[in-house]
Amino acid sequence: MEVFGISEENIEAFRSLLGEDVADDMKRVYFRGIGARDDNGKALGAVAFELIDAESGDDTKSRIFLAKYRNEEAGSLLQEFYTANAVSEDEITESTYELPDEAQAEVFVHAGFTGGKKESDEIRITLGEIAKLDIAKPRNLPDYIGSIEDLSVLQYRNAVKKILFKGQKGILEDLAYLPKNWFDEQISACSVSDDEADGLFLVRRTPSGTLIPVLLYAYGPDYRKNLLFMIGQAARRALESCPPETPVLINRKNPATRALAGKLLPKTTGAEIFYGSRKE
Repeated sequence: MEVFGISEENIEAFRSLLGEDVADDMKRVYFRGIGARDDNGKALGAVAFELIDAESGDDTKSRIFLAKYRNEEAGSLLQEFYTANAVSEDEITESTYELPDEAQAEVFVHAGFTGGKKESDEIRITLGEIAKLDIAKPRNLPDYIGSIEDLSVLQYRNAVKKILFKGQKGILEDLAYLPKNWFDEQISACSVSDDEADGLFLVRRTPSGTLIPVLLYAYGPDYRKNLLFMIGQAARRALESCPPETPVLINRKNPATRALAGKLLPKTTGAEIFYGSRKE
């Protein structure tokens, strides 16, 4: 059995374990993968993780969000490779995991991680459920509310720069590196003032078709109204282009998204997951 980092050259062998959405994320700057395969080239396991605060200087963390093993030996070898290689290469100071399966999590506990259960920050609903919310009901929106497909690349990049300068990045560690077309340009919304975008609601449509809101931010005197307008615009465009059964994943990883989800979807909860951490 051999264990190594997952790259563009070998990712096809692990696509069935990673799934098409995670496999696509492996191209992103702060995403990493480790794979194990037997002597015949068959994939036996994979671990995927994201680097958090990688540009902070001395406090890079790792969030392990996928771990699949076909046998216990593969799980142990993947753990050993992660500890011996990934931690030092990326200068990781703390590792955390959040996994849906207890058996997967046990491998981490045996490797020195803490272990526990909690409600996931992710909630999953359908576009049809979004359509029932008052905020998604048809209404007249101001002319300055549109989709990011109407923004030039320069307008979009300037808007991202200003939002990042204000300390906002949504749920994305790599917002500065993602091109405009990484998001669904028809669904993602913006507000424009004096030919500049002063608000963005960015939505990712993954290769599997899942919609993921990743950034909602506006500034200026009318920012509160514009936030609601942009949500309405995005909902309307999504309902025009996607069927009601389209899955929507909302990540409540920061106080702003948790507060918004609590207001819009007060009865929706996340699944129970297994989690833990380890100082490196």
